[in-house]
Amino acid sequence: MFGFTTVNKPEMKFKEYDLYHSYYCGLCTVLKKKYGLIGEFTLSYDGAFLSALLSDLYDAKEDIRGRRCGVHPGVKHVIRVSDVTEYAADMNILMAMYKCRDDWNDEKRISAKLLADLLRSKTGKTGKAYEAKAEVIKKALSDMDEIEKKNIPDPEGMAELFGKCMAEVYAYKKDEWEKYLRTFGDELGRAIYLMDAYIDIEKDVKKGHYNPFSDIKDRDDLEGLARDMITAHLQEACIAFEKMPLIENVSILRNVLYSGIWIRFNIASGNRKPANKTTDDSTSSEKESQG
Repeated sequence: MFGFTTVNKPEMKFKEYDLYHSYYCGLCTVLKKKYGLIGEFTLSYDGAFLSALLSDLYDAKEDIRGRRCGVHPGVKHVIRVSDVTEYAADMNILMAMYKCRDDWNDEKRISAKLLADLLRSKTGKTGKAYEAKAEVIKKALSDMDEIEKKNIPDPEGMAELFGKCMAEVYAYKKDEWEKYLRTFGDELGRAIYLMDAYIDIEKDVKKGHYNPFSDIKDRDDLEGLARDMITAHLQEACIAFEKMPLIENVSILRNVLYSGIWIRFNIASGNRKPANKTTDDSTSSEKESQG
């Protein structure tokens, strides 16, 4: 996954952050238990967010305890583990595997291929347990590969396909909440894809990699266009989110959706100078030196 669904820590109370961190550490514990060190390596904020949301929605029976880990051996951290954590760990692994495959296809990085192969060797039972989900995800990613190979700059089309992947990730059960979870995952996935594409555009173009914004990368209003597209999808995601009866974790989940998710995008926007503005500034400097 991409690591966008993280908290805005300064805007949280200490007890809220501790609660969020307990889901993050719980996911880490399950990933290591089920998949070993390679599983722990895939730990993501996205998986922790998924775990916190589903745990609240389904009132999961959580095993809450203290645990030391290799990263913080001297301090016990509170962890929360449940059946939902197991599911979040499985989805975390599947999406990590597909992302590594995508990195190999795009950049031919040997490390990505090796990690993808390692993850595939660990996901035999997981793949069978979620065979229908895996097929939908594979088909969507395959369609994305075709668009990339043809180098078609289609932000919304690519976002739609990634949204299908995330809809499968969030659709935990076939029940009364499935439609809301699917809509939420779909729209959230679209927003995340567009955010990632906007942030990576200079790097992708420089390396000759596909980016759906490549044809408008030099426009002064690129940031505004991308922000408007992302905001529209996040609004739809939040509408679905607010229809779900979330209580215990709703404050930390809202912190992510209404604030934390924008952190990396805003940093990238602040660091980016419009191409035309740079040209105008340099032109002005030349005139001043000539005058």
